[in-house]
Parts: sequence; structure tokens; C-alpha cells
Amino acid sequence: MAFDGVITKSIVTELNNTIINGKINKVFEPNKNEIILGIYSNGKNYALNIVISANNYRLNLTNNSKPNPSTAPNFCMLLRKHLIGAKIKNISMNGLERIITICFQCYNELNDLTEKNLIIELMGKHSNIILTNESNTIIDSLRHLDTSTGSIRDIMPARKYILPETTKLDIYSISSFDEFYNYTKSIDTLNTGISNLFNGLSKSFIDCAISILQIDNTVNLDNLQKIYNYILKVLNNIPKSENLCVKF
Repeated sequence: MAFDGVITKSIVTELNNTIINGKINKVFEPNKNEIILGIYSNGKNYALNIVISANNYRLNLTNNSKPNPSTAPNFCMLLRKHLIGAKIKNISMNGLERIITICFQCYNELNDLTEKNLIIELMGKHSNIILTNESNTIIDSLRHLDTSTGSIRDIMPARKYILPETTKLDIYSISSFDEFYNYTKSIDTLNTGISNLFNGLSKSFIDCAISILQIDNTVNLDNLQKIYNYILKVLNNIPKSENLCVKF
């Protein structure tokens, strides 16, 4: 199964049930594509693995230890400065976009209680890890992007964080099968057509649904109704994340 929006939503739900109110006690950067957060929560130690490799991006709890460089990279040191001792208040997603926001409560240099947000964008070669303050201003990121070099967004310190643009639909905004049908009735095949129309619904997810439902890949009223019901059933078993810390 692809690491799509459905899988990401399931993992975010698991993390909300496991590490909320946990405190960050370690930060490691084993390589240029990976950050590991050590978390103490409910009497247990956890390691949250964040990988932004283009071919293997993911977010997961892990028990595997990895060798670390003798000198911590700059972004790792920055995360240690801002997040060691911080408490995880919320972990959320924007619909089924593979963009996860971890909201932290911590103290600033003046010992005032404040919030920081670690935004994890799992988007293939465009994946990134971005730290912002409570005003949604970027403190720093693992990868710097600049529109002057061809990027569609500025991901640089002191710039405002903005979500990447998308032309795909949010399945959560679809209120009925009739609305779903109006969008999908003209697609060529179920798997490619639905995955191209909607955020977070990968071709492999639709292929899995087709197999479970024992239907073919043909676009017709009956198949679309079955696929729509299946998608709703899966998503309804994954609680929707609410109370986003970041205001977009």
C-alpha cells in the first residue's frame, strides 16, 4: 500500500493516541533526509521517525536505533534548541493532504509559554520538515526552497509558511454520492481517475478497494456507488483531526 493520505491519517490517529502530552527529550538527524524525535509519554520512551527521502518518505514510531554523526547538523541543533522539553499538544492533518502538523507547547527565551509547530510535508521529492513559530513564520527547515531558483514556494527562515497549492479535491468536502458521481462519472477508469481527482486517495488504495469489493475497474453507477461507500467506511473509522494549531 502506498503511503497516501489514508495511511497518513491512520498514523496521525495512532500518534494522537500514543504521544500526546509527551515531552521531547532527544533530537537526532542520522542523515540529510531523516529526523528522529525522542519522546517521553505516559511513562514510556518513544522514537518518532520522520523521513523525507523522495522514494521512502514516511512518519512512524520505531524501536530501531541508528548511528548518528559525531557533530550534529545545524537543523538538528536548532530543533534541540527549540523543542527539547517541549510538550506535544496536538498532531493534525489538513484533510487527506500528506502534511502533518505537530503542535508543541514550550517556553521561549523570556520564559513565556508559547507554541512551535513542526510541519512535515510528505510529498515525494518535495518533502520537507519545517519549524514555525506561533505566528506561522518559518524558523528554519531541513530543506530551503526559493522561488528565485524555480520553487513554487519560499521555504526560508523568516518567511510566512503557506500550504502548497493543489488542484485536487478534498474528499471530506463531498457531501453526498450525487456530488461524488458528478465529479467521477466521466473518468476513464476507477483507480487512475479517482486518484487523480482526490487528494490522499492513491491508485493502490483504489486497487485494494476494487479487489475487496470484487468489482472491475469499469466506471459505472454501481461501481462508483460501491467505491464511494467503501471510502466513507474507511474514513469514518479514522477520527478527523481538529483544532489545528496553525492558521492558514
